[in-house]
This record gives sequence, structure tokens and C-alpha cells, in this order.
Amino acid sequence: MISDNLSIDFLKEGGIPKNLLHHSIVDVEHLQCPICLNILWKPVACGQDRCFQSFCEVCINRWIAESNDQQPNRQILSEPVILQGALYSRSVIVPPPNRGLELQNDSIVREQYSQFSSSSSSSVAEPDWTSQQLMFEPSTNFFKQEANCPKCKRPFKKTSVPIIHNLLDAIQFSCIHEGCRIKPQYEQFQKHIINCPFRRLNCPGCKIIVVQSELEKHRENCQLVEIECPQCNLTMTRKNQLENHTNDQCFQQQLKNKDKQMMEMEQMIESLQQKNQLLESKIERLTKGDYQNIQNFTFKTSFSQNYQFSVAQFCEAKLVRASYNIQKQKNDFLHFYVNHKIKTQSIQGVQWRIKIQTLQGNLLLGICSTLCHYSIDFIMNRLGETKKKEWNENKYKQLRKVNFTFGEGDTLSFQFMPLSQCLRITNETRHQVCRFESTEIIEMGESFYSFFSLEFQGDSLIFL
Repeated sequence: MISDNLSIDFLKEGGIPKNLLHHSIVDVEHLQCPICLNILWKPVACGQDRCFQSFCEVCINRWIAESNDQQPNRQILSEPVILQGALYSRSVIVPPPNRGLELQNDSIVREQYSQFSSSSSSSVAEPDWTSQQLMFEPSTNFFKQEANCPKCKRPFKKTSVPIIHNLLDAIQFSCIHEGCRIKPQYEQFQKHIINCPFRRLNCPGCKIIVVQSELEKHRENCQLVEIECPQCNLTMTRKNQLENHTNDQCFQQQLKNKDKQMMEMEQMIESLQQKNQLLESKIERLTKGDYQNIQNFTFKTSFSQNYQFSVAQFCEAKLVRASYNIQKQKNDFLHFYVNHKIKTQSIQGVQWRIKIQTLQGNLLLGICSTLCHYSIDFIMNRLGETKKKEWNENKYKQLRKVNFTFGEGDTLSFQFMPLSQCLRITNETRHQVCRFESTEIIEMGESFYSFFSLEFQGDSLIFL
């Protein structure tokens, strides 16, 4: 039992002092932390091969942190280090040469280890590792390696040695609080010293030191303890409440509390109204449709020698040179893209319109995931056939055919509808509607582009 001057927070600094030991079935010299020289608390070990040295968790964490901070003048030890030996490893700590070690070099240590490991076949007597201590004087720079184990000087790998925990569990300690006769086991030690009835605590009112078991009774009678009025919730000392807290003061305080509550309620209502207006605005935009009109059209194409783009009163895209495929015995379709990214997760829709100025061949209306050849494409031709091309393929596969046609002179409008996540195409001239479905839009990813493809020289589109 020791003085109450020892705070219960001492376990945050290291291990349990040896003078608190009451009973142990093993020599606690082998259960010491080589950093704080106390009995191990919440031990962790170095997992490097032939090391397995145990330390207090807080000690090794502080050691690594201080090593990383590169503090050259920190004092590491104030006593000779006692090194754990045969309990869980036959390795020994080999300190850096010429740093206070009584042994001249580590060859002597290796010789002792060799004698120990081969004692069964040698006439040399086995060293008494359970009581013998390998001692050396500390040095300011001893064990100084950044984030390295103090023993093996290799990067510290946290692990656990079960036998150490088993031996520690068999130890009994004396309580640090005067008057307490309970001898808690290792596992219950911290919980006991916190909840011990003999623990001395300061009264929050008069600051008198009282044992924990009597503190509650003391607080019920202490005149300097702060209490709360059950009517007005005002906090004051018990003495002040009895002498100065009149009924009029209590009533006035209750009115102030009500005013404060009303003000907080009004602020909360105002905040909820603002959030409600914002949500209503978003819902209205989604349901009624808040569309952005593409007005300034720009285009991108790999067939710049084949297309002519002009900007006068309207933007016109014209195929001025066709590309004849000798192998297929027909003209190729040549893509050009509207350089406007449409975000699939946006709450704002996008719309644009075109007029088919001239059309002697076929026309493909399409969407794609990227502005390059390797993309996922969906197209629709003038016969209402919808087809798909995978990103790593070069052929289109037909998906469906719908009642949707278009020709020269028709005006087509395109609307990306974010609520239903589809692209609706309307032939305003023929009053026909079709769409690229939401499942097809989802395949585009976060965004997609619109593209058109002509095949016959002289065919042109006007973007309104």
C-alpha cells in the first residue's frame, strides 16, 4: 500500500510500480518493461524474428513517437535495464557496441547463448536464466532508432506473447488507496483503483477530500455544492438557493426560460421553412422540368475533311465529301459529335432542336459515353431501328424497332429528362415520339454526348 499522492492516472505513463506487488508465482523481474522498469501494463511485443520483447503499450508508443520526433537529448532510462530472457525467448538484447556495456563485445553474449542452447549436450553448466539478469548501464543515445524496436533495432511490429499475459494474470497487487485491504488481480487492477471505496476525491463544492464511499452523502449536505432549481432550472450553490432564491426570482427566471425556448423554436421553424422551400423548388424543377437550352453549338469529328460546319443565322453541319466503302459497296456513316457533356445525375434537364435541311441518304441519331471511337453507342435510324455498340466492338446489334420515322424538312427536338433518366426525341413535324430508355442512359455512366451520322454527300442538318 502506498500514499495517495500516486494518482490513478499513473498507468497512462507506464507500468505498475513494483512496490504495489502483493503476490506472484513467478519472478516479476522477467515481467518488467525495459523502458519504464515497472511491471508490464497492457503489454505488446515486437513481432520480429528472435525478438518478442514485451513493453508496456504506452511506453513503446511514446518511444516510437519520440524517436520519430528525433529528440536527441531525451533521457531514456534512469537505471540499468533488466532484460527478459528465458520466459518466452532464448534471445537476448544485444545493445550497440561501446555504449556502456560491461561486456566488451557481443561475441561473449553469443557464447553465453550458445552455451544455454546446447546445454543438453555440453558439460558446461546451464546458466540460471530465471534469476540471472544481464545488466548494462544506460546511455542517452541507447535504443535510439526511429520507429525501431529498442531491443532488436528493427522496425517494431506489434504482436502479443500469450505466456506473458498468463503470468501477469496470476499476479496480485495492493490497492494504492490507504485503508483498502482488497488485493486485486492484474486484470481487475485498474477498474478497482478507480472504483475503490477508499479512493480520495475532492468535493466539487467545498473541495474537502472525502473517500469515494462517503462522497454522495457529503454532497447531499454540502452547502457549497451547486444544485439546480427544479422550477426554473437555475444553477446555484445550495446555500445561495436557501438564502437568496425567492419565489419572485424563480418566477422571473421561468419567464426568461420560456422566452428563450420560444426564440429557439422560432429559429428552428425558420430553418425548417427554408429547407422546405429548397426541397419544393427541387421537386418542382424535377416534375415540371427545368431545362437548359443548348444555344452555342460546337462540334467535334474525326472526319474534318468530310464535314463543313458553318455559323450564320443557324449552325449548319453539312457532309461535303462522302466516304465510299469498296468492300461493302456503299457509303460509310461518318459521325460528328455535339461537344456538350450531359450529366446523367443532374437535376436540370437539357434540350436542343435540329432541322433536317437535306436528306437523300440515311441519318443516325445517337448517344455515346465518350468522344472517341471506343465508347458505348446507341443509335436510331430513319426507319425507327434502335441499335447498340459495345465499347470494344465495331458492329451494331439491333435492340428494337419503334414507330418513329423522319425525313427531309422535319424538325426534331431532344430532351434529356433527369427525373425519368431518359432521352426523349420528338418529331415535331410528324408528331411522333421515341426515346432512349433509362437503362441505356445508365450504361453511359456519369455523362454522355449526342452525335449524328450522315452518309450521302450534300446532306445537312441545322441546329436551332
